[in-house]
Amino acid sequence: MRTAIIVPGVTDLNKGDQALVWETHRLVQDTNCFDQIYIVSTGDTAQERELLCGQSEAKGYQLVETLLKHPRRGNHNEAEVIHESMGSFVRLAFRAVLDFCSQWFLLLICKSDTLVSFFYSKQTAHSVRQFRSAEVLFVKGGGFIHAYGEKTAPYLMWFFLFYVRLGKALGKKVVFLPNSYGPFQGFTVAKQVKSVFATLDKVYAREALSAQKLGELMGKPIPVSPDLGFYLQMDASATALQLLARYNLDPSTQKLVGITIRPWRFPGLPNPESLYANYLQSVQTLAKHLVDSGYQVVFCNQSIGPNAHEDDRNAIREILKDWNHPAVHWIDENLPCDVLKAVYSHFYAFVGTRFHSVIFSLTSCVPSIAIGYGGNKAKGIMADFNMPEYTIPIEAVSADKLVKMFATLKISHAQIQTQLAEQNELLQLKRAELLVELKTLIG
Repeated sequence: MRTAIIVPGVTDLNKGDQALVWETHRLVQDTNCFDQIYIVSTGDTAQERELLCGQSEAKGYQLVETLLKHPRRGNHNEAEVIHESMGSFVRLAFRAVLDFCSQWFLLLICKSDTLVSFFYSKQTAHSVRQFRSAEVLFVKGGGFIHAYGEKTAPYLMWFFLFYVRLGKALGKKVVFLPNSYGPFQGFTVAKQVKSVFATLDKVYAREALSAQKLGELMGKPIPVSPDLGFYLQMDASATALQLLARYNLDPSTQKLVGITIRPWRFPGLPNPESLYANYLQSVQTLAKHLVDSGYQVVFCNQSIGPNAHEDDRNAIREILKDWNHPAVHWIDENLPCDVLKAVYSHFYAFVGTRFHSVIFSLTSCVPSIAIGYGGNKAKGIMADFNMPEYTIPIEAVSADKLVKMFATLKISHAQIQTQLAEQNELLQLKRAELLVELKTLIG
């Protein structure tokens, strides 16, 4: 029986990550090479596991229990949106050191079922057996291989690359599906990436800029294939329209502009509080401009956890706490990614910080503006989509720039829609090419 495992894990609260895992599963399934395909679970408590994996399990995906817990152990301080307290950091660092020692030892003995069963729990031993029986590990698409020199960077990179190390320690094929890469700032970060990626059987970048950055580090060309989120198939039922109707929204008579925002700590920059305040103020000013221009503004939850920094609702509450207008709506729901994409498809335009919210919109032929954060993904993908003028870094955002961008987008709206339709046709050809390459590699 041929088995594949998708790592590093499913995160149902983040709809971009959820889409990447689901589309990775569909891609691997479409190779027709495997009898069983597993996804690694996430969550450090039973409640957190249900939140992070429940929608995927309801869809019928089979899970392997995680081997790598987060140092938080499910303890999230909802007040620490932009800054983490010294006490929290010390607790995280202490657990991270213990986890590093434990998991590094696991990597050393993982081939021996006897040793793993002796030193670790029954659940860990069972999960390692499942990895031992797998033929290929597929690293889901995404944008998590980057660091800005923050003090946690060495451990974070080790954490993100753990399952790749495990797969190679067990002698498995490992395929790194389309990701964004860089920057690689911080102690040991570039060294870790270079040493681990040298062992991979195949690696893809999801845009040309990341291919260039990783290629420079590795000293070899990196092939480019589109982000797997582009291939997400939206929910085809009437659920999205019914949901919009509950919020008194009718896309047939109203022009809806969707917005996603998120908390962001501006790693590596000295003034995160003022930058965050400027970001929220800029988006709010744009939203007020849109309302004054006759649009219905719709804030959406693209990610709602598991921690305060990953919960978009914290940023939305900050914008709306002193501003109430009948043309401003907040779809405060925990929607599966395919339903959320269907909601976005009914918008006239979209302004997204969460980049997969932009991807969901672009593939629904909705003209979009991207506020980029966290590596090269927004800048690179918008350039590859021939829309570089519609992206701006989160640290450089201003109300004036956003208003001018939207004015340009409005003028070119029909042209952009035609361009997006053409790009979406090409995307399906790109997926077919990727599928052929994977079949050849797997054999």
